[in-house]
Amino acid sequence: MSKFWTAEIVRKVTTTSASRISYPFKPFKSTHESLHRAQASRNAASFASTFHFFQPPICFPSQDATMISNPKTVSLYIFLFLASALLTLTFQSSSHSSRPWLPTTRKSHSPSAHFGPNTPKVAFATFLAANANPDGKPTDEESAAVDDADDGYFLGTRVLAYQLLHSRSAGTNASIPFLVLCTRDVSKRKRDRLKRDGATIVLVEKLQAEWVHAAVERWADVLAKLRLFQLTEYHKIAFIDADTLVTKSLDGVFFDEATLMQATLPNQEQIKDDEAPLPRTYMFATHGDYWGYDHAYPPVTDLSYLNCGFFVFTPSNALFDYYISLLKLPGRFDPGFPEQNLLNYAHRRDGNMPWKPLWYGWNVNWPMEKDWRGGARSFHAKYWDGDPSHDPTLKGMWQQQKAEMEGFYRGRDVGRW
Repeated sequence: MSKFWTAEIVRKVTTTSASRISYPFKPFKSTHESLHRAQASRNAASFASTFHFFQPPICFPSQDATMISNPKTVSLYIFLFLASALLTLTFQSSSHSSRPWLPTTRKSHSPSAHFGPNTPKVAFATFLAANANPDGKPTDEESAAVDDADDGYFLGTRVLAYQLLHSRSAGTNASIPFLVLCTRDVSKRKRDRLKRDGATIVLVEKLQAEWVHAAVERWADVLAKLRLFQLTEYHKIAFIDADTLVTKSLDGVFFDEATLMQATLPNQEQIKDDEAPLPRTYMFATHGDYWGYDHAYPPVTDLSYLNCGFFVFTPSNALFDYYISLLKLPGRFDPGFPEQNLLNYAHRRDGNMPWKPLWYGWNVNWPMEKDWRGGARSFHAKYWDGDPSHDPTLKGMWQQQKAEMEGFYRGRDVGRW
């Protein structure tokens, strides 16, 4: 409303005789009442003047001055103005608070997991080598004929891909890629299947040392996991063993305080002349090994021996070179669990690059139903085999995830044709 028309309305209100104005109450008689009414008129004029820039000019015929000067009419205009302003602010607020860069197909499972366009590049990853099952089929064609039931780790990798990428209860909320590190002896058919499942295949060469002999045959190629540290295009990678059940989103693990970059310690007693130089900074976070099903939940957090079935790290060529230098030193670590014991030595708690403990709920090794009921989000166990020690509830959940995975991909494959 322009200042001119505001002043005109106020003038009409204050100067029109009482005989021309029909009030629902008697005109003021006393001087005190007249002064009070005049003050009210000035207040109304001040209010209208303050907010005049919100209103377009409105022309009122002179014959309507009586209606406009009615206090009820003025109050109605003020109420309508305030209601309009409130609605405008409400719509503007809701518009500015929207986040168009977040997916709208699934609600966030982790309150802290908000990935925007400037979030550093992160990824989930696992490792797959050729089928080491002694009862496995001799050829890839024969394995395909039984739907790869003889290759538990391949099935586990497919289930893990489904859980991380597509499951509505456990899938990523931020389109985080899932990397599968494959040795070259994994068949092309299996690699292509994983690509169709949504995984990103990373072919790597094996890592070996003459003095390193795994305690179990299926661990013969696990040192190739260390190739992950060469993927320096990623800021953080969460490694998850293929034999893992995921029941809730793991996106938030990249915001765990243990995944902050650490400065390498300068303890001279821990520096070995025959080892490669340590990087100036590093990040390696994981969980301790519980060594059995009888652990408490929440578990103790002062464990010294790490389990490398689930860990988060920042790739670094300097760190990779340091690991390789350890492979050239026979006896520097126990080779029975090749990559796990190498990492335990490199990131020993009393060394210069100690591992940091993640929140215990991200992953549990030697898992039980009580861990799931306590709020844990993923569980490390080979639920595809017939081990009677596995928790039946968790095993049933993994089998259900496998069935969902098969139905999901079968429907999608049919749709492509």
